[in-house]
Amino acid sequence: MTGTWRRLSWAAVAAPFVLLLCHQWFGPDIWYHLYLGERIARTFNPQPADRLVLQQPGYVNFYWLFQLIARGAYALGGIRPVSVLFIAAWAAALGTWLGTAQALRAGAIGPWLALAAVLVCQTRFEARPEVFSYVFLALQIHWLAAWKTEAPRPSWEIARFVLVQALWSNMHGYFALGPMLVALKLVCVAGGSGPDLRHRSGTARALAVLLALTILASAASPFGLRNLEEVAVLWHFFGAMHRQIQEFLPPGGSPQIALWPIRLFWAYWLCVLAAGIWAWRAAGRRELFALSLAATGLFLSAQAVRNIPLLVFFSGPLAGAVLSRIGPARRCERPARLALIATGFALSLWIYCGGFHRFIKSPGGFGIAESTLAYPVFFADYVRTSGFMGSVFNTGMDGGYLEFHCPALRPYGDSRFTDAALVDEYFRAVRRAGDFRQLQQRVSFDAVLLPIVDSRDVIVSLLRDPDWRLAYADSSRAFIASRRSAAGAAAETLEPRFYRGEDLSLPRYAAAAVEWTSVLAETGERDNLLRALREFAQAPKVPSDIVEIALNQGMGSGDDEIVAAARALRPKMLSPRLVDRETVDSLLRREPP
Repeated sequence: MTGTWRRLSWAAVAAPFVLLLCHQWFGPDIWYHLYLGERIARTFNPQPADRLVLQQPGYVNFYWLFQLIARGAYALGGIRPVSVLFIAAWAAALGTWLGTAQALRAGAIGPWLALAAVLVCQTRFEARPEVFSYVFLALQIHWLAAWKTEAPRPSWEIARFVLVQALWSNMHGYFALGPMLVALKLVCVAGGSGPDLRHRSGTARALAVLLALTILASAASPFGLRNLEEVAVLWHFFGAMHRQIQEFLPPGGSPQIALWPIRLFWAYWLCVLAAGIWAWRAAGRRELFALSLAATGLFLSAQAVRNIPLLVFFSGPLAGAVLSRIGPARRCERPARLALIATGFALSLWIYCGGFHRFIKSPGGFGIAESTLAYPVFFADYVRTSGFMGSVFNTGMDGGYLEFHCPALRPYGDSRFTDAALVDEYFRAVRRAGDFRQLQQRVSFDAVLLPIVDSRDVIVSLLRDPDWRLAYADSSRAFIASRRSAAGAAAETLEPRFYRGEDLSLPRYAAAAVEWTSVLAETGERDNLLRALREFAQAPKVPSDIVEIALNQGMGSGDDEIVAAARALRPKMLSPRLVDRETVDSLLRREPP
């Protein structure tokens, strides 16, 4: 194959890689990192005070260096420079992995493997500090995999490794993997085969020194040994809360297994397992380090969704060992590259047009911007114009955004979690009215800002309570103010807007619209229900559940306007199941009472 075809095949990998990283922000953590980065820059304190009502003991802000870097990028022009920072970090991580896996010298197999790795890792293509963990992890794995026992390593390579560990320990909690990697290499050298015992002993002594230096570098932080203690705190928290936070769940339960990226991950996982078995039979202890790393990646990635990219990086040396043994497949080189080019550019077009993100049910779409579904963007505009100041009970998803964009508010919490008991109470109060009432008696919030889908029970309870009033609403959130507090009583009431042009044929938007219809009907918010139905009429498609709920409410109460508004939605009705359409048509055929 000519150099042009090789370049085109790698371009077919690079194009979807970059396009997948150019997506709307939707992760909850980035905003509190930007908020703390700004506070650190002002106070020169790596763990500055914040405005949160919920203060969790044991939190150590070992992300401080990442926060300063991200805040500096944001100061250059908002979220676009920050997204460029993450694109560059992912490119560095996967570029290093390409060298470890020897994919650039594996013929057509290399770009196919790289495309698979990109699609597996895209489940974590979020604006989060963990991307720098992947950079440092890839570098350390690459250096350790290249460390042969036949020759000693120069001192500058040791210093380079330790410097990376020191940077890592001030950016993300995965830094604890650094000493583990060195210890694993040490064990493999001691128990491996190859050079004579004298060479292995010398290498083992050098690795022992490196291990000690790496552990010391893990504490090279303003927090010292508390850096390491925080890893233990978070490990305990993850174990206690792994069933309540989605990214802590294993990547295989329902409904995750129905998602295409999760299925691709398991296919990749099985390929790594098969490659490990083959390499063990072919090379035995000569590839002990590569096999041990791959086994670690198989184990960690199967434990939680957030660990999925670890499979790719930990299996890099094994991929390099296997590809170097089998060599490029010359016979199928041309058709393999042509197929890759077609696949890569078709995938790029799919991503650019937004189909890929809809297919995987992502809360973000193509384009660098804030996701209005994931963040309270419209509510922030309301706060700035209304001048509301006070304490707000909110979800952890919204907390960081409110901290950064609404300095007049005092949010209850964000997505910084360390104390399992407090966080469990927090999660229950978001979803259950009784638990919220208990928390309210102790804290006395001025208002609540809650998502209509996740917090239906709490919202219904408050709308029925004369001591609370709906001060603001948008397509996915309700802002309900307390009449008993001075700040809540003074909160300006803005006419709610239940529809802002969202595509109601997509499940994530349809669910919110259906819940709003149901809640407004259940709580007797007649005027708001009528307003919502008229706004939904602007959508090209409307879920049949909205029409059915409105018809039942209008007919049950004898409200002709509600019935007429629901009837007007029938031509736009979207009903995936025949029974839903038949139910609505049956209601429409009824004679008025």
